[in-house]
Amino acid sequence: MNGPIFEALKRTLKAKGLTYRTLAERMGVSEPTVKRIFHERNCKLDRLMDICAAAEVELENVLGSMSRGPGPANHVAPEIERRLAARPALLFVFIMLTEKFTPEGIMRSQGLSEASMFLYLRDLEELGLVALGRGLSARLLVETPIQWDFEGPLKPHFETTNKNFIGWAIGHMERQATFVSFSRRMRPETAEMVRREAEDLAERARLLAHHDQHTTPEDQLVGYKWTFAFGATPFPAIMPIGPHPRDAGAKAAKEKRALPA
Repeated sequence: MNGPIFEALKRTLKAKGLTYRTLAERMGVSEPTVKRIFHERNCKLDRLMDICAAAEVELENVLGSMSRGPGPANHVAPEIERRLAARPALLFVFIMLTEKFTPEGIMRSQGLSEASMFLYLRDLEELGLVALGRGLSARLLVETPIQWDFEGPLKPHFETTNKNFIGWAIGHMERQATFVSFSRRMRPETAEMVRREAEDLAERARLLAHHDQHTTPEDQLVGYKWTFAFGATPFPAIMPIGPHPRDAGAKAAKEKRALPA
């Protein structure tokens, strides 16, 4: 068995959060044995089947994902970002396509007609972002994942989208969403450790999603959103307090500053 298979297996283990020790326990062998197999990248077919069974993944799915690991982030041209910014609905259709939604899936989730979906796809084709096929089939012409310019023309749309999502999550915490928000004082070194752990969790979520998208029928997939913000709290910007209404000294100083020179 050659290297690409074991690289695909490593991605699967990482996506599932499985260690060599856990894999060894499930297979009934020692951890050094599993490490040796992955180091040598060679084993008999029945042993490979045992590894897949312990990892709870089908061998054909591992073989199919050998060349489909998530690659580096790509960008779209600034002019395309500006044109998408002028048409938020078209932007959102494109984002859903890059998230592996099929046109039919977008129609179902958004309640669109077939005519509307076709027109959106045609507009994206004119921008050079997709190539239309027969019916509603469309092939992305931009490699995913895409790294958008969050300081560019799309910034207001991303801010609104995330604000809307947070508002929705707060209202659906009991059944459909998780929302956690708190402020704590800590050392910068502790904050950096927390940030790295959150990024590791986000990467694992991306790997799991990538694996699911290549091993699960489209109609069994559900779109989930991850929004995470962490940083030194800008209290005056997000929780402004200002002088007490009965603070006469502060009020007089404010009025003095307002007088013309």
